[in-house]
Amino acid sequence: MSVCFRVISLALMFALIPAGSVLAQAVDIPAIMSPDLKAPPTAVMVQYGHQFKTDIDNANDEMSRNNALFSISQRFKLSEKTTAFGMGTYTLHAYNFSGGRNGNPAAGPVNFYQWDDVHRMVIAGLIAHDLNDEWRLIGGGLFRSWGEGGADYGDSITGGLLGGFDYHPNEDFSIGLMIGAFSALEDSVAFLPVPTLKWRFAEDWRLNVGMVAVADPGIGAELSWQLNDELTIGAGAALQTRQFRLKDKARVLAGANGDPARPSESDAGGVASEREVPIFGLVRWKPTPRTAIDLQGGVAVAGNLRLEDDDGDRIRDDDYDAAPFIALKGQIFF
Repeated sequence: MSVCFRVISLALMFALIPAGSVLAQAVDIPAIMSPDLKAPPTAVMVQYGHQFKTDIDNANDEMSRNNALFSISQRFKLSEKTTAFGMGTYTLHAYNFSGGRNGNPAAGPVNFYQWDDVHRMVIAGLIAHDLNDEWRLIGGGLFRSWGEGGADYGDSITGGLLGGFDYHPNEDFSIGLMIGAFSALEDSVAFLPVPTLKWRFAEDWRLNVGMVAVADPGIGAELSWQLNDELTIGAGAALQTRQFRLKDKARVLAGANGDPARPSESDAGGVASEREVPIFGLVRWKPTPRTAIDLQGGVAVAGNLRLEDDDGDRIRDDDYDAAPFIALKGQIFF
């Protein structure tokens, strides 16, 4: 087991280090999915997650968040060796900041983080082509709108292209790399490498590295143990980032952060970002071969919030304390 734990640690580092290199460019992690050609062609997923209240450091505020997600995906066989994969996802991030709505520094402490419901819509398409029995090329693109309710729709749109490969010498092992070029709000295009690894290293043990969904997609690793045909338990961690457009309403002034050079700059039409690392355990129940229910729970660490004006200039950023969370996901395949 010590060898296994070392492999897991290395895999997790392999997954997280590339993602960290693009965080400085405020590129969020998109909902990349690599097509599983052996799964049923249609999948529908619903998910709800709640992150419990936590203190925001030095911000006179507390935060909690609810996530609700609906996703549908479809696989199309174009030829014997070529397959297309389409996906549409809607996610609601319902934030709750309990520190009040005071944006006037003269009236007392300022609460910098004041956005409410945030909406994310993603449409993605991928094409996979088998070069032979072991090598597969994957490429495609995505379109995304991500903004607070009432934000300018055109200013909330980002997108990008991605491509990569997958090497699968047998049914128990595959490894690959996806590289995406994505636009970001108030920033230039950035490149995001996403390693993928799927390895059944023992009869009932599996390791997945790459895109890991923990109430939201992120880059990380998940280790699972299949107890029987219906029940699987597991654990893992992922790095998640979120970046979205705020509505055109001034609630916080940059001058409130002690910057007299730009006292009139505000969060109106600006950009908000969040970063965290959820560490989780899961129980997966498959009541039928084509349905699955996941219960996840754990704690989000290394949390950070950032607020920028509509030019991408920083107004404020603060860390927040470790926050427990729980998530429930249901999937139907047909």
